[in-house]
Parts: sequence; C-alpha cells; structure tokens
Amino acid sequence: MSILNMNTELYKKYINQTGKSVLVEFWAPWCSYCRRLAPVLEQIAEEYQDTLVIGQVNIDEEPALAEMEKIEVIPTLLLYQDGQLLGSTVAPESKAQLESFINETMNTKLEQQEVTDPVYDMIIVGGGPGGYTAALYAARAGLKAVVLEKLSAGGQMALTEQIDNYPGFEEGIDGFTLGEKMRKGAERFGVETRLTEVLALSLEGETKKVEISEGTLYGRTVVLATGASPRELGVAEEKELVGRGVNYCAACDGMFYKGKTVVLVGGGNSAAADALILSRIAEKVILVHRRDTLRATKIYHEPLMQAENVEFRWNSTVTEILHDETVKGVRLRDVKTGEESLAECDGVFISVGRKPATDLVKGQIELDSAGYVAADESTKTNIPGVFAVGDVRTKALRQVVTAVADGAVAVHYAEEYLAGGSGGISVEGYCSDST
Repeated sequence: MSILNMNTELYKKYINQTGKSVLVEFWAPWCSYCRRLAPVLEQIAEEYQDTLVIGQVNIDEEPALAEMEKIEVIPTLLLYQDGQLLGSTVAPESKAQLESFINETMNTKLEQQEVTDPVYDMIIVGGGPGGYTAALYAARAGLKAVVLEKLSAGGQMALTEQIDNYPGFEEGIDGFTLGEKMRKGAERFGVETRLTEVLALSLEGETKKVEISEGTLYGRTVVLATGASPRELGVAEEKELVGRGVNYCAACDGMFYKGKTVVLVGGGNSAAADALILSRIAEKVILVHRRDTLRATKIYHEPLMQAENVEFRWNSTVTEILHDETVKGVRLRDVKTGEESLAECDGVFISVGRKPATDLVKGQIELDSAGYVAADESTKTNIPGVFAVGDVRTKALRQVVTAVADGAVAVHYAEEYLAGGSGGISVEGYCSDST
C-alpha cells in the first residue's frame, strides 16, 4: 500500500475513521533524517497494509496543522485509532524501533520473518559509504554479501546537506542521494540489504554469528561499518531537552529556528559547517568554543568571520542549559578567568565530535583509547575474518572518500582470508611504507 500525502482535510478524515489504525509522519523536504526514514516507512506500509494506514504531512505545506498538533521536531509520528491518539514517537533510529513502537502501542505483533539463509561470505554491519563499497566489491568478486542497516543507506552521511569534496559530482551532492546511489550500485550486482537491528555479534571462529531483529545470520567474514554518532555535551538535562531546543543536526533542525537566536557549541569542521548553515537561517548564531580560535580548516574561517550575524564566545564552555518547557539560554564559563555569563537563545546545536558505535563489539574486538576499533590501513582487526571500515576504525581522517577506500581494501583482505591467507591485524601498522 502506498503512503498517503495528507493535507489537513485528509488528515482529519483518516484519523477519525473506524477500522484501521493510522500512522502519520510530520516531515519536510529539507529534513535529512526524514528522507532517511522514508525506506523504512515504505516497508512498514507494505508489511502492515492489512491493519495500518500510513500518511505524511508536509509541515511546509500545512504549517497550521503542525502547530495545532504541537509538532516541535521532525520527523514526528503520531499513531491514531478511531480518532484517539494512541501514542507518538520522534525520529525512530531504526526499523526495529519503529516496529516496536507500533506493536506496543497497537498491542499487536508483526509476524516475524524466519531467517533461513545459508551462510554468507560477508556480512556487512552498517550501510554507510564504507559498508556499501565493501558490499559492491564483494559482490563483484563473486561473494554472497548482505548489508544490515537499521534505517537507510548512507549512515551519518545521509544527514549531510551538501557534499562538495567527493569526486565525480561537479555541483556537489546531498548525502542522502549519494547513499541511495551507493546502495543501488551494490544491489545491481546482487547485494542484499536488510533493514534490521543488529542485536549481538559472535565473531570468534570460522563462522561468525549475527543476531538480528528477525533471527540469526551466519557469515564467513564480517565487516564492521557501524560509524560514529554525535557526541553529547554532557550537561544536566541535555537528553531530556532533545526536541525542546537541544539539537545535533543543523541541516535537519535548523529550519525550526528561522529568524531566531541559536547557540552553536564546537570549533571543528562539523561545527563550522553547521554554523554556516545556521547563519543563513537564524537571525543570530552564537558560536561557543573552548579555545581562542577554531580548530576547523581555514576554508571555514573567512566566511564565518564575514557573517554579520555570527557572534563568537571564545575560551568558553556551556555549564548549564537554561529552560522552562523549551530552551531559553545557556550559562557560559570562561575557561581562563572562571567568569560566568548568560547567553539568551531559542535553541542549542551541539557539534563537539563523534563517538564510535562499538557497543556491539566491546569485549571481543580490540579498541583504541578513544573507543574506536583498532584496525590499521588493512582494515584488519585482532580477530581473523573481521574487518573495520569508515568512521568506526582508528584513522587520521574520517571522510566519505576514506570510508569508501576502506570498503575496497576490506574486501581485498577478506578474499585473502577466505582463500586461506592471514586474517589478523597487520604487523606493519601505520608505517608500512616508511623506511
């Protein structure tokens, strides 16, 4: 069943009908996370077609409806039955999480798909650029490969509004579209994609075991492409204020602060890029950085310094987020003098780095001091037949192009491993070309 594009009239008609339940997503075309959720909604629509109607409301086209339903962050999904709101969820992180919300709220259970596949040559955990490049190279090498992705192709890249430093796109390309192109390119050669949640990994031995939402998969090799996620600031009530003024993605949530004042915390490349995005939307951007100059590359410095609506608070950290129902400001502390000050704002964007998604492999795979998988340029880990690619591994530069390179390298060494060669971490390390 197709997803309905709902205006206010259709929305009221469907949520008040009897019979089927209705799941409505409030979204916008400029919302990167909404686009990532689209493939999941399509699968849910097909799998629940006998019991559930799925619709979408574009908040740009129906602002009054979004205001009436008190939509403060997108994507927000509301579940109705016979005119009654049963529950809501904001930005589900995976297909499994959305299914869990639906099943628990409707008190139903989607029939579990039985996993009866034979052993895969390669199981790729994560559908970002590194994961899908590994899948593409594996399939072209004649290996049976599956990509396990919890939401949609692209990983964190899919949330990037504009990518200008990936070769081959002279006008640049948005991250979601690039991720979809990578997925389609791999699937053209027979790669299988499963939108599923990976629950556990058992990586020792010749046959690796991967527990997913629907059952168990087995593979001869495993590629870890789980990436990294935004690092939290670590102040009180930060998590509770997500959706009420605390944000981690300027491209996703910036439009909610049109004509308003926002605080941007951070000083690296991601923070600088986010500040530039926000400077084109918000009335004022207050950039808070704990040092006296940006760590971002020089290309960002001049446009930020020239932006008339960007104010810098150097040598400062956020010690408290001020709020009632929503964010009202932040308390700042000067790291040199200890002096405190207040900055009034309507929202806070946090861009202070990434944390690797390694919870699934802790205790099995060797990690470095920062928590990244200890894999060198060969992508080999300490467990034979297990490889790490992209942002999750130890590396000097985390970019789309380096993740793609990792994917190709991983398949080269996976083929060597499957042919009976070495599978452990390279002894040459990072200086293999030095003399």
